[in-house]
Amino acid sequence: MPRVEDARLLTGKGRYVEDLRAPGMAHSVVLRAPVAYGRITELDIADALEMPGVLAIFTGRDLDRLGCHPMICPAAHDGSDGTPFKSPTRDLLARDVVRFAGDPVAFIVAETEAQALDAMEAIVADYEELPVCTDPEQSDDLAVLWEEGDATAVDAAFAAAARTVSIEQHTDRVSVSPLETRSALGFHQDGRYELHTQSQGVHFLRKMVAGTLGIAPESLRTVTADVGGSFGIKITNYPEHSLVLLAAREVGRPVRWVSSRSEAFLTDAYGRGQASRAEIALDADGKILALRAETVGDMGAYASALGVSVLTKGFTKTLGHVYDIPVLHARVKAVYTNAAPTDAYRGAGKPEAQYLVERLIDKASRETGLGPVEFRRRNVVPPQKMPYSAANGFIYDSAHFEAAMDDGLKAADWDGFAARRAQSEARGLKRGIGIGLYLHLTGGSAEEKSEVRLEENGDILILTGVQASGQGHETAFAQLVADKLEIDMDRIRVVEGDTAQIATGGGTGGSSSLPIAGVTIMKASDVLLDRLKERAAEHLETAVVDLEYGEGAFRVVGTDRRVSLTELAALTPAEERDALCGLAESDHEVQTVPHGAYIAEVEVDPDTGFVSLERMTGADDLGRRLNPLIAEGQIHGGMAQAIGQALFERTVYDPETGQLLSGSFMDYQLPRAADLPAFDLLATDRPTDINILGMKGAGEIASIGVPAAVVNAVSDALGLTDIDQPLTPERVWAYIRG
Repeated sequence: MPRVEDARLLTGKGRYVEDLRAPGMAHSVVLRAPVAYGRITELDIADALEMPGVLAIFTGRDLDRLGCHPMICPAAHDGSDGTPFKSPTRDLLARDVVRFAGDPVAFIVAETEAQALDAMEAIVADYEELPVCTDPEQSDDLAVLWEEGDATAVDAAFAAAARTVSIEQHTDRVSVSPLETRSALGFHQDGRYELHTQSQGVHFLRKMVAGTLGIAPESLRTVTADVGGSFGIKITNYPEHSLVLLAAREVGRPVRWVSSRSEAFLTDAYGRGQASRAEIALDADGKILALRAETVGDMGAYASALGVSVLTKGFTKTLGHVYDIPVLHARVKAVYTNAAPTDAYRGAGKPEAQYLVERLIDKASRETGLGPVEFRRRNVVPPQKMPYSAANGFIYDSAHFEAAMDDGLKAADWDGFAARRAQSEARGLKRGIGIGLYLHLTGGSAEEKSEVRLEENGDILILTGVQASGQGHETAFAQLVADKLEIDMDRIRVVEGDTAQIATGGGTGGSSSLPIAGVTIMKASDVLLDRLKERAAEHLETAVVDLEYGEGAFRVVGTDRRVSLTELAALTPAEERDALCGLAESDHEVQTVPHGAYIAEVEVDPDTGFVSLERMTGADDLGRRLNPLIAEGQIHGGMAQAIGQALFERTVYDPETGQLLSGSFMDYQLPRAADLPAFDLLATDRPTDINILGMKGAGEIASIGVPAAVVNAVSDALGLTDIDQPLTPERVWAYIRG
């Protein structure tokens, strides 16, 4: 069924942060460092303070006086050898040193945004520039060293191998570029704060922001309404969240800040950013004996909230992939550079790991002569080994990797490719086909608590701690409860994103909304029905065991005596309505294993290097699909982002100055509709038994599986194995010419 929220969002009735207005609202802008690394030698705000409409200007010199604390990295962990995690102090405003171009230096508050911008121009600031580093492979500023696996066993397997194959690959920084830029509106009154901003979960954000202001989280109400895209970067806090609240307290008025697109390129957390090398050991029959991987991950200038866990635990989590790899070892070096911080982005480490391994698998398939299908067939984990314990300790509860691959190959007409290649060659074009297998080990926070409540008018209210940013929660959660209670969808309302209404919640992340929140909502519905059944028994003067439920009402078995949900609500005294609710916490296994195969088919123009993506096929196992339309929409979006990463998107910093050279859509290319073929998607679903819905995650799967399929296809077209994304025309043209 179509999404119920779309009518509201597409007719201008959405409620985004920039739609909000408040009496007396002031506006703010941020003065940002123009250098990538340097000492602040002068910062004079005297003239700016005298500008018309200016209410206040805050700098790093004010932070101690105002009781501010540095931003923290809650995901920080020590090295696997016990070496303490190292992190530069990240203040809300730079005190003495700036570490990337865009680092906030001053926060200007004025009656209007134009006045704030004028005042920003009047600030006199000067810097002593220091040597910069924007290449993680050249950085010696180590955050943490992380190792996982059995190095001794891996070394022994390589020593005994009949053949080894190695590859070096990069996943460049990606500008996430959600449609809605970041913004915030802050209030303060009587010692209490209120923040309206985008998020993927208000409780985590509240905790992070409260820490920077030195207040108890309970003193801060955090509200997120509609969100125009996030993909991970709006999970965490940014300096502006705290600064609007601080300013609201100091000027006695609500304060608003809105990021420009240029600021977004400079300061939003970037995704990806790794340089990696991997090798596999093979026996004489082409079976994998061991995997070894090393990667250098770009943290950016500071340790963002989840950045280090993406590079370490996120990267190594799915390194075992879909293959039966007896032993593996990974070594991760997370370093700092003079660039905007990196953090979670759609897949959070898994796309980087599986791109690396899947490219290595494709290279090995060619070097052994087995070909991409047969080599994979020999090495995927067979279904009879389920549940399977991967070499890094993670459990795959159930999966049918080979069957999903075969479904994808058939749908893509893999066997008919030779004829299509001949047709392309007749036109002077190179044609290639590539496959990318994938799996995701979904996760997210298990700190989820959902409530399903019968309202006074007989409608149903769902309160949950996750947060939609385009996923269709209003439809999906209402579908679950409508089916459970056998009532119309329009009688159900879903509320997310308000710490004043929702006591706790883990937020949205890790492709986990249905496997976590969906399950707790269903359990809460059961609790509600049990409570209502007792009240119905009292009203109908019968025993609970004599009641049955259906179509929104309780009935005495074998009679026409009934009482509906609406009637029960009306019969309940006001002082007892709090009892008309069901509450459930997440107490189940949250990791699921969606998996599948993507097959890409490309044409390459050898004269220009331009890659045309001709066909894109996917076979995905999502378990049980609640709403196939929404599920396919999620996959479509992930495919578009992954194709952009594979073919177009390239973040470039000047190596001498650290200046961002790809800081607008004039220089940073997102895929356009004309760059994408019609996607051919196949459901190869098998429900999981580890949750009551049988559902697996969906949101990140395409971003994990598609990049390798596209690059493998170009590799096949060119007859070259050592190529790398993004395969821009310039890069492909150079590959063709050696």
